[in-house]
Amino acid sequence: MFKRILKWLGAIIALLVIAFGVFLTNLIWFRPWSLNLFYEKVFAEVLFDHPELLSTLGLVEQFGITNHNGKLDDESPAHQQRECDRWKRDLTQLREYPLDRQSPSQKLSTHVLDWFLQMQVEGEKWQWHNYPVNQLFGVQNQFPSFMANTHRLLSRKDCEYYLKRLDALPKKFDQLLENLKIREQKQILPPRFVVEEVLKEMTDFIGTPASENILASSFKTRAAKIAELSEAQRADFQGRVETAISGRVYPAYQKLIDYFREILPKTTSDDGVWKLP
Repeated sequence: MFKRILKWLGAIIALLVIAFGVFLTNLIWFRPWSLNLFYEKVFAEVLFDHPELLSTLGLVEQFGITNHNGKLDDESPAHQQRECDRWKRDLTQLREYPLDRQSPSQKLSTHVLDWFLQMQVEGEKWQWHNYPVNQLFGVQNQFPSFMANTHRLLSRKDCEYYLKRLDALPKKFDQLLENLKIREQKQILPPRFVVEEVLKEMTDFIGTPASENILASSFKTRAAKIAELSEAQRADFQGRVETAISGRVYPAYQKLIDYFREILPKTTSDDGVWKLP
């Protein structure tokens, strides 16, 4: 009798595991059965595809999900294309849910999401018509600001994540350079004044001793408030941060500087959208 019960329990557990596996497969790779789950899927895909945004919102740390805090956004053209493809897929799947079966609140959410996705899909043909490196909100000046003001520093693990992000910057900037060179091939270059401004900004940034750089000074100030760290541990982290700045961050910026110096003679002063192809 006892063995029979165990067999039944085993069979039930196996069925539950299979059902859960089918549910997850459908949720992740196909159109979810539930419209509300579809909304959440689209939202989650965007978040987990952009670790910097996920860190900024701070939504998942309370559930023990923190690995994204050691990563930077993918700036590669390949990632950009995957994102464009995902918008198209999401829009197609959204329109497969019959509107006449949706509640008033679902219809509103569907209309808003449809509008957003349609805008992303239509924007694909203009995806190169911007300047990722600029004097106002460029990748090059957003990174120090993000690390100093957004990257959380509450524990030893957060300090390790900080170092991982510094270490990941060369890859991010290499991906950014790929993007910039595609724009150059399409004759999409920033105006001369923008190039001059970002060159000065980046040159000043790497001209500061590593120990005085905002990436080091802000880390030192915030790490001093982490109770679990001893003075020796703080000093060790500070040394590693400064080494990463001089050995990883500054060379990455130097690559960008070299590229912008190279394109400076090709830039013009006819600023405005009319110069775009």
